[in-house]
Amino acid sequence: MPIFSGELGLQFVTHLANHYTVPDLVRLAQFAADKGFRQIWVNDNIRYRGQLVVLTAIASRVPIQLGTAIMVPYFHNPLDVADCLAALAELCGGREIGVGIARGDLGQSPQHVQSLKPLAMVSETARFLRRTLGGEEILYRDYPFLQDFYRLNPNGKFRLAFKPKAEFKFYGGGNGPQSLRMCGRVMDGLISSGTYIPMLKAGRLPGMLATADQAAKESEPNKRLRKICELNVSISRDREKAIEFPKRQVAHSILQWEALGFTPEEYARMGVEREQVLRLKEAFESGATVEEAAKLVTEHMVKTYYATGHRKKSEIRSSNSSEPRAASATITLPLRNSAPITRKRSIC
Repeated sequence: MPIFSGELGLQFVTHLANHYTVPDLVRLAQFAADKGFRQIWVNDNIRYRGQLVVLTAIASRVPIQLGTAIMVPYFHNPLDVADCLAALAELCGGREIGVGIARGDLGQSPQHVQSLKPLAMVSETARFLRRTLGGEEILYRDYPFLQDFYRLNPNGKFRLAFKPKAEFKFYGGGNGPQSLRMCGRVMDGLISSGTYIPMLKAGRLPGMLATADQAAKESEPNKRLRKICELNVSISRDREKAIEFPKRQVAHSILQWEALGFTPEEYARMGVEREQVLRLKEAFESGATVEEAAKLVTEHMVKTYYATGHRKKSEIRSSNSSEPRAASATITLPLRNSAPITRKRSIC
């Protein structure tokens, strides 16, 4: 019996892959397609290469499925997102486009935007995009939070002037109970957003999936959510580089433990002191960049999120160099009772 059934894809996380230019990312996407990967996902950050620009560059050169993992709606006007995703579809040859949406990380995003009413923001954005990309005409007043946040005309309406040439699937990246219930009702699936390992270790993962599945069943009795699991891997010939490379992601991802109300027992199970996480939270609140905050991340904290270490032979190299670089990979695992689609996502 096979232990894996699904699709494999790669994720380009721009704040970790900052040493790659857009042409580099296009070459890496082509390399991935040549090796049989099915999809490329790109994340969303302020200060780094623009998500939709990177996706468009890849789509213009590489015949592969694409997705946002995730898009932060506070960074983008939904009118512009609808226009851009519909235009992106014309470069995708009819291939499905995944649209992952969530409020954004708890370290970097609050330094730039006020994340007001995140449940309303994410759910209304997903519903707005689903209908507009489906060719429907929508009224702005039907999306009261978006109308107020973006100062949309309360008497206005929107319909794309051209028909998108791809199917869009929507994924939620939230982890809290309210967010999971919203995702079950509104989205086509879930993205673990790098939390698979810590939530599994903490014993929370089964309950999280059950919460979303129950909400999906209540909204549509036959609805089955797609589940995308990220399993982070960091490898290098140099073990120290393998440990150092993902610290920037761990620095902000680990703040979720406080937001989810981890108990003393759960912190003990993870082998991390709560004070370590609080110091990271304080650093971001004081304006530290992710690079600065990463200095507070220990090797053990990395291992709560990543399978990491030394390889005698590195399998991931720079596209224009014979020297191996540290690299991260996010590998999907099949989740029980999920719809038959899982993906691998990697950080180059």
